[in-house]
Amino acid sequence: MVQAFSLTSDSLGYFIGYTLHHARRVAIVTPWLSNVQLRFPLNDQLDARHMRLLDALEQLEETDVTLIVREGEDHNDFIRDRLPEGVSLLAVDGLHAKVVVCDEFIYLGSANITRGGLSINREVCEIIENEYEDAGEYLERELDIQYSTEDQ
Repeated sequence: MVQAFSLTSDSLGYFIGYTLHHARRVAIVTPWLSNVQLRFPLNDQLDARHMRLLDALEQLEETDVTLIVREGEDHNDFIRDRLPEGVSLLAVDGLHAKVVVCDEFIYLGSANITRGGLSINREVCEIIENEYEDAGEYLERELDIQYSTEDQ
């Protein structure tokens, strides 16, 4: 049985931080992606509890992160041009989904991972268990996005 709970869009920055910090493998799916401000749980791994996405990706080297964005969107060039080594970016034609997925759970919602999506707009956000228990399988079955988890 899949369990779900709702999340306010202004809490999404914390949810992403928590997921990046605790999951082995994370895929962030959003047509538009910005270097948003994230919040992290108390920990001894990061320099700060509040930091921008790119800074967090730089520090969280052991988390396997794939960013999946819409093909051809100039908005995503800032992130694309500054990605830390080891972070993958996949551009998908016609992408409209907004999902943060790891093996354990999935954020589904209307919020792009942008300043507007996280702090300005009124968005619908929900967290559910990943019934596939695998980030790649969820992406392949539900979004038809080929995301290989082999050797990860």
